[in-house]
Amino acid sequence: MPSPKKSGAKVGAIAAAVVVVVVLVAGFATNWFGLAGVQPKEAVDVPAASQSADDANGDVAGATSAGDQDGESPEGAAPAATVKSAVEAYTWDELSRISDEIGAAGDEAAAIEVAKKYNLVTADGKLDGTQVKLVTLTNNMTVPVQIVGFAHDDKTAGGKAGITFMFGECIGEMPMNAETTNAGGWEASQMRAYLNGDGMALLPEDLKKVVAPVDKLTNNVGETQDVSAATTTSDSLWLFSAAELCGSIDWYSDPSYNAVLNAEGFEYQLFRDMAVDSSNANDILVKNYQNSPLGWWERSPHPNGSGIFLHVSSDGHPSGGDYASGSIGVVPGFCL
Repeated sequence: MPSPKKSGAKVGAIAAAVVVVVVLVAGFATNWFGLAGVQPKEAVDVPAASQSADDANGDVAGATSAGDQDGESPEGAAPAATVKSAVEAYTWDELSRISDEIGAAGDEAAAIEVAKKYNLVTADGKLDGTQVKLVTLTNNMTVPVQIVGFAHDDKTAGGKAGITFMFGECIGEMPMNAETTNAGGWEASQMRAYLNGDGMALLPEDLKKVVAPVDKLTNNVGETQDVSAATTTSDSLWLFSAAELCGSIDWYSDPSYNAVLNAEGFEYQLFRDMAVDSSNANDILVKNYQNSPLGWWERSPHPNGSGIFLHVSSDGHPSGGDYASGSIGVVPGFCL
C-alpha cells in the first residue's frame, strides 16, 4: 500500500508539469520566445480571393507595376501602370502614362524594351499589326487603332511621344482640297484643317485629352524639286507621309523629287517589321471603309505634279496618286 508521502510527491510533480505546459503555451502565443507571429520585413502583395486568373497572372500577380517592381514611383512621377495582357486592356490614361515612360527611355531600342514590359509588342519586340485597341467615335462608328511605332515623333511641347497610333480602317472618305491643287502642301490643305478641328471632335473624351500634338515634316510647297520645301507643322491628327509608310523612295529618275519625298520623315516600326517597301503592295497597308478596301490619302504632295497628292492604293501599294479634289479614304495617325 503506497504511503501518503509518495502520493503527495506524485501530485506535486503533476502540478509542476501543468505549470510548465501553461508557460510554454503562453510563451508561444505572446511571442515571449521570439518565435510566434514572425512577419516578413516587407509586406507581399497577393491576389485577392475575388481576382480572376487573368488578373492574378496576366496582370502580374496582383498590382506589381512594370515600371517599378517595389510598387513605388519615382519622386514626382505619375504611378506606373499595372501590366496587362494586351493593348486593348489598357485605358487611354494608362497608355498615356506608359507612353511617357517609353518617351523618356532614350532611344528606340530602349523604348521597345519598355514596350515589351507592358505587352505592347511581340515577345521579340516586333509589331505585327495585332497591337490594337477599339475606339468608338462620337459619330458612333467603332474602329480599331493600331500601334505603329515607339519614340518616333517629336512632341511640339518638347521630348519624344512614346507611342504613335494609326487608325486601322478609314474613318471617312473626302478630298484633300475642294480645288484640284496641292499648292501649300499639307500645311495649307483643307484636310489638315478638318483633322485638327472636326476630326479631333470625333475622338472620345478619354482619348482626346491625352493626344499629344507632334511636329510633322512635309513638303509644304507642292510642286517642287527643292528639298527645303519640307517644313514643320504641329498636328494632333495627321496623315502619314509616303516615307513614313515605306522608307526610302526612288520612284523618280530625277533624284531631286525623291529627295523631297524622303525629307518627309522616316519609316515607322510597324511597316519596317512588316517589310513594307516603296516598290510593292503590302497587306498591312490595306484599309477598309464600310467593309470594302479603299485607297487612302498620304499627306505628301506629288512633287512633280501641281494638283496631285500621293495615296495608298486599295491593294496596299504606297505609290499611288490622285487629284486633290478626289474623294478617297482618310486614315489618320496620332500620338500619346
